[in-house]
Amino acid sequence: MAILQYWAEHNGSTRYSEKLDGLFRKALLVIANHPLLGRPTTDPEVRVKSIGDHLLFYAHSSSAIHVLSVWHTKRDPARRPY
Repeated sequence: MAILQYWAEHNGSTRYSEKLDGLFRKALLVIANHPLLGRPTTDPEVRVKSIGDHLLFYAHSSSAIHVLSVWHTKRDPARRPY
């Protein structure tokens, strides 16, 4: 993921990137078991889960969770995808 690479380069270490990766993976496991957990968005097919300073946008079907976007909350909200 570009976010993990960015933080590794920005910090000169992969420690924070590894922490973020773990947070994203844990959140996805919870979402896989409870796909309606995230807040609805303006798109009825898309939900959003807050993970620290990031928003994880996803859609789900009966057999899969589809990550659509990961958005840092400090970015311009007007450019947010959903």
